[in-house]
Formats: sequence, C-alpha cells, structure tokens
Amino acid sequence: MTINALARFTVPLEKRAALEKLCRVPGASPMVLGLLVASTGGVIVADILAVLGYFNLGWTCLLNTFLMYWQFTVAHDSIHRSAAKNQKLNDLFGHIGMATFAPQISLGIFRWAHIQHHRFTNGPKDPDNWMHGPWWSLPARWSLLEIGYLLFIMKNRDPIAMRHLRGTLLNAAITLAIAAALTYLGYGMHVLLLWFIPSRLVFILVGCVFFWLPHVKDDVESEQDLTLATSMRLGHEWLLTPLCQYHNYHLIHHLFPTMPAYQHVKAWQLLEPELRQRNLQIQHGFAIQPVIHLST
Repeated sequence: MTINALARFTVPLEKRAALEKLCRVPGASPMVLGLLVASTGGVIVADILAVLGYFNLGWTCLLNTFLMYWQFTVAHDSIHRSAAKNQKLNDLFGHIGMATFAPQISLGIFRWAHIQHHRFTNGPKDPDNWMHGPWWSLPARWSLLEIGYLLFIMKNRDPIAMRHLRGTLLNAAITLAIAAALTYLGYGMHVLLLWFIPSRLVFILVGCVFFWLPHVKDDVESEQDLTLATSMRLGHEWLLTPLCQYHNYHLIHHLFPTMPAYQHVKAWQLLEPELRQRNLQIQHGFAIQPVIHLST
C-alpha cells in the first residue's frame, strides 16, 4: 500500500519535547474555565435582570448572543478532551457550555460529528460539508447546524452516532418541553429573545468563523494533503486571535487536535519553518479566499 506523504506531518525530533509541552492538558484549562464562568454567569445574570424588567429584552438578546459565542471554546475543547485532565470534569465543562446555548444537542453527538470532521476533512464522510453551499444558503445552513448533523447521521446510520442520537433526542424533548411550559406561563417572548434567537445567531457565527472560513477552500481532502486542507489566517492577530478564539490558527488545531486552543500561537511559532516548506492555504487579514502557497 502506498503511503501519501502529504497526508502526514512529521515534527522534527528536536522540537518534539517543546510540542509535547504545548499539547499537555492542564488540570483545568484557564481559558475554558474563564470563558465558562464569564459566559454562563453573564447569561444567567442578564436573563434574571431581563425577566425582572431591569434590562430591555432586545438589548439582552444581543448581549446573550455575545456571551454565548464564547461557549464555543468551552464545548469544543471539551470535545477534544483538552478542557481538563480529569475527563469527568472535562465533560462537565462541555455539558454546561452546551446547555448555555444549545441544550437540545448532546455533547456526545457533537463530539462524534466533530471527530468525523477531523478524520475526513473536506471528504464525502465529513459532516461539515453541510456548512458549504451556494452563498445565499449559508446563513440558513449555519443556523441549522443540528439539522445538518441529523441528516448526515440518518443517511450513514453509524451505530455510535445512532446511540448518541438517542441522547440528543432526549435533550431536544426536554428543551422543547421547558420552552413550551415557559411560553404557557407567559414567558414566550423571553424564550424567543433570551435563548432561541441568540442561539441561532451564535450558530451562524460559529458556522461562519469555525466551520466555514477555515475550510472555504474545500476541494482538497486531508487524506490528499493534510496542510492544504485547512487554512491559516495571518495578520491582525491582536484582534483576530481573541475574536476567533485562537482558530485563526486552525491548521494547528487540525494537526494537533488535543492541544488546548490557547497554545496554538506558540505551536505555530515553533513549527512555522517546517510548515512553510509544505503546501499551505493562507488567508491574509480579513480576506475570505486564501492564497495558495505551494512548496517548491
């Protein structure tokens, strides 16, 4: 069997110790813990003040959208088991993060789908293919993330995914029941503006920033060329690194999925000379389309 060298990336021996240190999972990721407390606590306080009439519902809708957006790293690093060394604590962080903006989706189904994306990036078995399509369809695709995953699972009938799907259906039923009960009690507008609309707006932001932009050039599969299947975004790092939650270095994440997100910058600095010798797609600044850099 022929091994495709482009589908692999070998870290030089002299840099492996430094890389291993960057990949080390802490007792509790300070980034995850900070975002979890700030985002979850912020949403709870904002909701209480809005229900009591101290906050305008429209402005709180926007505030909750902003606060919920930061739960992506909480859920995502938990999926990759890099939120905490203890796996029960790691998953607890993930469950809380998911419950804040997407209680209808189980952590298990999100983990399964995302790991499939890493295994089959840009290929026919990548569930994130749902995130790509005609430009006019993109906001709807991003806002209906769970529908895309559901269709993918029902089409492929993966036994592990089907098992996790049962948990998601239970979550969805409980979420729907709570929303219906609150609406019956006269809080329907609160459900709409404090959770449903912010949740969908966050899905659009997450779909765009983390699922679509790093793979806007999706015609190269990772099995064909690992470093050309995912982009790097270089420039304006002072702004884009926090806004993208370190996923402007998305190629680093695909090379080392269990690395805590806040270590991506150091990993790029460590391995940039070697990566510059590979085929790369680089998005400069705020550009959408990447510039292709082919190794010579």
